[in-house]
Amino acid sequence: MLPSAHKRGYQLEVLLEQLFRRAHFRVDRNASIAKPRQTDLVARYGDTWYLIEAKWHNEPAAIDVFDAVRSRMERAASSAVVGVIISVNGFTESAVEDLRVRRDRGPILLFGEAELTQVLSTPRSLVNVLQLKREELITHGRVHLAAAPKPRRRRRPAMDLPGAEARLLDVDLLPLPYVTSGGGFGEFVFVEELPDVDWAFGSGSGVSLEAPVRPYDEDGIVQMLHGLNSMGWTSAGPRWNIQQSSANWHGVGAREFVEALRAWKKREESLHNAHHSEQVSYFDTCQGGGFYTLTASIANHRFRTVYNCYLSFQLPGVPVDLQPIRHLFEQFDAAAFSYFRPLSSPAVIRHHPMERVPLEVVGYVVSHSDLELEQAHSSGMPTEWVTGLVVRNPHRGEDRRSTSKEWPGRVQESELLICALRSHHPLDDPKAAYHLYSWEYARTSEALALRPVADW
Repeated sequence: MLPSAHKRGYQLEVLLEQLFRRAHFRVDRNASIAKPRQTDLVARYGDTWYLIEAKWHNEPAAIDVFDAVRSRMERAASSAVVGVIISVNGFTESAVEDLRVRRDRGPILLFGEAELTQVLSTPRSLVNVLQLKREELITHGRVHLAAAPKPRRRRRPAMDLPGAEARLLDVDLLPLPYVTSGGGFGEFVFVEELPDVDWAFGSGSGVSLEAPVRPYDEDGIVQMLHGLNSMGWTSAGPRWNIQQSSANWHGVGAREFVEALRAWKKREESLHNAHHSEQVSYFDTCQGGGFYTLTASIANHRFRTVYNCYLSFQLPGVPVDLQPIRHLFEQFDAAAFSYFRPLSSPAVIRHHPMERVPLEVVGYVVSHSDLELEQAHSSGMPTEWVTGLVVRNPHRGEDRRSTSKEWPGRVQESELLICALRSHHPLDDPKAAYHLYSWEYARTSEALALRPVADW
């Protein structure tokens, strides 16, 4: 370490200038934006100016440093100026509290040694980190620092999310919270409808958008679903799959997913030698076309830590209005920049078997008639229709060479399939036999969305 605080500070300024330039900011050193006071660095990204003060003293930065930065911000001609203080030795508690109380005098964002190390290793994350810090300060009155304990999320009730319109019934027509199936890991999910993002006016193909997100724990995933719902991106029919080393749980509905997620001890109490974590795959459609999947691994202990969480979209094209997606990524603290990428192969793969494959039914997916219930009763129309089937997987355990090459391999271990029913029928009019009519699937970065179709 350099013995002189002045020399250390100068080297830190040089390092920060390189960091902001690599993060695609326009940077000026010793700029006169706050003249006659001197400023270490001024960086611009878009229409926002960042007035940056770098400190590498032997003690934490105190209130006098904050007052000096506020004075420079007040002298700047532009109102779109944000203060940034980077202190290798941290900040005094009184200074942090003063910043929180006096945030109406202009936002000042703080970086300690831990966060500086983080953005130096991944400079492209700097924009997201700055945005997150600014929102935490302005919206919630919190000073976001890596060394500070993260605010405990409020445990959001499942009832605040939309429930499923469809019901799951066993073969005796008794309701099920989810379908329990033998199986293993594989990150796949059975879906009722599979939008084809290539099916659009004009030439070209659909696009994908992948983002690693960091919800930290199970409640963070629930918070993510609430965020998606608040943006209108949660339908009444999302499908999901929770996977353990020897069992899978398939379900319908966002509310039902949260309830099943939180009941992990009850789900796994009958398992022998359960794995130390479980995988989740969640699928829903987007307004205006397309769909998204959410995948994650969750530790099976009381902290329910989340690992390797990805949010993946397939859309008909790049939206003209990108603000909703920007807000989404900011809210979920996306780890790095993401890009729309054109799909290089067909979005949806379809296959029709040459021969009829008989199916053994073990349950039903039931939906209400599109007519209002009172109208249905008065007209004598059935009120509940079978729109899907829970069946035994006819390809389970088969030699891969004898199974259709078009059948997705990662579903091989699943004991059960949940099929869409091509020709719906009333619940009180079951059919004598059903067969596998077709299947189609799409892949995101981490998940397989499979739509088997049955008929009678």
